[in-house]
Amino acid sequence: MLKSKLLILVGPTAIGKTALSIDIAKKFNAEIISGDSMQVYRGMDIGTGKISREEMDNIPHHMIDILNPDETFSVSDFQQQVEHLVKDIESRGKLPIIAGGTGHYIKALIEGYEFNDENQEDIERLTKEYETLSGEALFAELDKIMPDSGIHPNNRKRIIRQLVKENLDITEKKAFTQKPEYDTFLIGLTADRSVMYDRINKRVAEMFNTGLVEEVTGLQNAGLSKTAGQAIGYKEFLPYFKGEASLSDVMERIQAHSRQYAKRQLTFFRNQLDVHWYDIAHSNTDIIFEDIYQFLQTKGEN
Repeated sequence: MLKSKLLILVGPTAIGKTALSIDIAKKFNAEIISGDSMQVYRGMDIGTGKISREEMDNIPHHMIDILNPDETFSVSDFQQQVEHLVKDIESRGKLPIIAGGTGHYIKALIEGYEFNDENQEDIERLTKEYETLSGEALFAELDKIMPDSGIHPNNRKRIIRQLVKENLDITEKKAFTQKPEYDTFLIGLTADRSVMYDRINKRVAEMFNTGLVEEVTGLQNAGLSKTAGQAIGYKEFLPYFKGEASLSDVMERIQAHSRQYAKRQLTFFRNQLDVHWYDIAHSNTDIIFEDIYQFLQTKGEN
């Protein structure tokens, strides 16, 4: 039995995934599934860089605006939704594409993780909170509760895992890997760090120009889930609402956190996933299209 073909487009924030995903969808008769853990929420549009109806250019998009901001969304929810969508898209003779940057969602999907749902929401919430901290701050947190942990200060992944475990007293493994269901081809977009950071800074400034303050204010009044409230572009407004920071401070923090997140995204994708990388300054769509075409000619057998 042949595995389902699944094209996945990853890369740091503001790198150009949205535009490329549309080009690929048009070329290969595809539909797009958002792989972003925050674009599932209605009303969280500007801060998440959500694609507009005009930008979709009549290409069907899925996993966007499916929940209210006060609802929760987990890795296992993502897996279940994508499994259904892949089958549905294939049934109509089209290619499913996942476009987005939430690394642990993508990894869990393609490696076939199965989750014990106990404490899953709290695990994800704490993990995201710890991922916003610097390496020094993370190790300081660990040192408070486990001064003799033996974990190297630079091992972010292990420190975060241990902090979550200690906070929730998790004593058993919550996920295990089964045989992957999909034949995947991962396209990764990258750029020199200075180019990447400049794109991020400009995007954040544009978010403020197009109504981010009003969007976050409305969401804050309506109520956000713990998951949604930890999103970059939203959580930085809390000091502003308390009268402890100016909007200029908020913008700078969002830019800084977005740059840090982009760096962590690249590290994760490079270390955790088998990605085919394309530098946006040196690669054109024809090169990417040819590699996709070659992938689609192969047989993904179980």
